[in-house]
Order: sequence, then C-alpha cells, then structure tokens
Amino acid sequence: MLNMAAHEDDLYIRLLKEGDEKAFSVFYDALWERVFKYVLAILHEPDDAVDVVQDTFVSLWQQRKELSEITSIEHFVFSIAKYKALRYIRRNIRTRNYLASLSGFQPNDTSNIDDRIDAADMLHIVDAEVASLPAKMRAIFLLSRTQNLSHKEIAHQLQISEKTVKKQINNVLRILRKKVRNSFLLAVILLLQ
Repeated sequence: MLNMAAHEDDLYIRLLKEGDEKAFSVFYDALWERVFKYVLAILHEPDDAVDVVQDTFVSLWQQRKELSEITSIEHFVFSIAKYKALRYIRRNIRTRNYLASLSGFQPNDTSNIDDRIDAADMLHIVDAEVASLPAKMRAIFLLSRTQNLSHKEIAHQLQISEKTVKKQINNVLRILRKKVRNSFLLAVILLLQ
C-alpha cells in the first residue's frame, strides 16, 4: 500500500514530469491495486474496472508535464480514475439506450446503471466535502476509510488518543450526513472506500 509523505509526492511528481519510466513503473505497481478496488466499487465489473484503471495510468503518463500544479499525486490519480469511471458509465448508458431504441425495448437493468451514476455522483460530493475538512480531521478520516486502519492504529500513528480519533471520525460522518441527504447510500459508499 502506498502512503506517501509530501516529500515523496514531490519526488514522484518531479520524476514523472521528467519522463522517468522507472519511477512511473514503481508508482504504478504501488498504487494499481487500490485504484482497481476503487474503480471496481463504482463499476462492479472487474474487466471494465481493469480497462478504466489502465486508461487512468495512461492519462497520468500523458498529463505528466502538467503535474506541477498537483499537490498530491495519489489524489490526482484517484480523481482521474473517478472521472474515467463516470465517463465509462455515461458512455455505457448512451450505448444501452441506443441499442434499446433499435430493438424496441428497454433493458431491465437500466435502473442499476442509474443507481451507479447516483452512487458515483454521491461519491464526488463526499470526496469534495472530505477535501474541505481541516487537515487533521481529514487525515484521521482518510486513514480510517482508505487504509482501513483501526482507531487504535490511527491513534498510534498520529500520536493522539483513540477517543480523539473516534470523535473526529464521528464528526466527519455527521458533516457528511448533513451534506448528503440519503445516509444509507452514504454508508454504502463509505464502506466501499
């Protein structure tokens, strides 16, 4: 699992901007599985998720010269992946709708695709809200949700009490519930991350 400090982030950004294929390969190997799980949670189709993840890393390589404006390369990769997954879903819906109009019937699972778009949109709202949290609160929440660390592990890593960790996570969840109307879907999204 990749957990980069700011200086490592800067190093990867610099090396990628310079076209260092070895650095790209190391970064790719370290992050591929997490990006795959993230995209799979959105698409629910492993083959499609693999395609989107590959496309994500191709885009990263193609956009490497623009990385100077990026503060977190990991966050940038996940943003690309989310965008690519949403685009894939929308393109898939258009294709299904077109095929349905040709055949004269509507597929039964269109609502499932709509649900995926709703979930993806909800995930975008959650990501934006998490990004706007105070740094310490955001760090605690991300360690809990993206790295699946326990309250005890987070407390040890950040040298704070478990009670503080629990309180901060509860505060974030309360903030997110206010932002997102459907707390059941929010719970599903948070569990999938």
